Amino acid sequence: MNIDTLHEHLDAEFGGPAFGAIPRFSGDALRPHKGGGGSSTTTQSIPQELKPLASAYATKAMDLSNQPYQPYWGQQVAGMNDFQNSATARLGQIFNNGDSSMNAARNAVTAGLTSGSAATKNPYSGSNPYLQQNIDAAMGDITRNYNDAIAPGLTTQMVNSGSFGNTGNQAATQNSLNDLTKNLANTASNMRMQDYTAQQQLAENYANRNDQMKSQMLGLAPGYESQGMNVANNFMNAANMYQDNQQQQLDTQYQSFLDQQNLPYKQLAAMSGVFGSGIGQTSTTKSSGGGK
Repeated sequence: MNIDTLHEHLDAEFGGPAFGAIPRFSGDALRPHKGGGGSSTTTQSIPQELKPLASAYATKAMDLSNQPYQPYWGQQVAGMNDFQNSATARLGQIFNNGDSSMNAARNAVTAGLTSGSAATKNPYSGSNPYLQQNIDAAMGDITRNYNDAIAPGLTTQMVNSGSFGNTGNQAATQNSLNDLTKNLANTASNMRMQDYTAQQQLAENYANRNDQMKSQMLGLAPGYESQGMNVANNFMNAANMYQDNQQQQLDTQYQSFLDQQNLPYKQLAAMSGVFGSGIGQTSTTKSSGGGK
């Protein structure tokens, strides 16, 4: 084998002119040339069986890019329902005019606090229509007892003495009349004092009950308005549940619309995943090289 033949073999083995000379002396090494201008080209290709899928993917992508904007025309926000409208109207009525029943109660409280007559007055207090009648009856009984029991005895005493002008008899009669007058006066006075004491006790009881009622009214008055507001607010909370449920239904409808709109893009992404994974793809590499 000559030198030229050896170079040809070495060039074919190493992809180009690899060596510039053979060893020049014993123990010398082969000295390769510098490589020159080598290049390689890799071409990715889609297998024949996946080309229909690629064509469908490209067509679908173009169709989607040409789709116009499609708005959602359905309702997205739940409106006020009849229950909420009623509760709102009720709250407005209470705020502006107050509740009718509560107004009546508040007026009664205000009148009681203003007039000082919060408690119901005892109908039996005040002037006793039967007092004078009872006094007259008692005094009549005393007078009748005097006429029936005492005066006849004085007359009998004067007859028996035989002298109607007797000073002693006259003194006895006058003393008896004085006692009668005192008894009548004391009886009337005692009966009037008893009635006065009874009226005083009734007045004190009324004053105490009145103070208690005013204290209770002061505690109850703020609750009338808040009670009416609480009723309306509770009704509003119940009405809000209906609105929340309606809103959930509207949200579900809108989400279904979005899912429908996004379905082609999901399908397109699924198609592109085949190519991104590299399944079935092939690559071809071509190399060229040279040397001096």
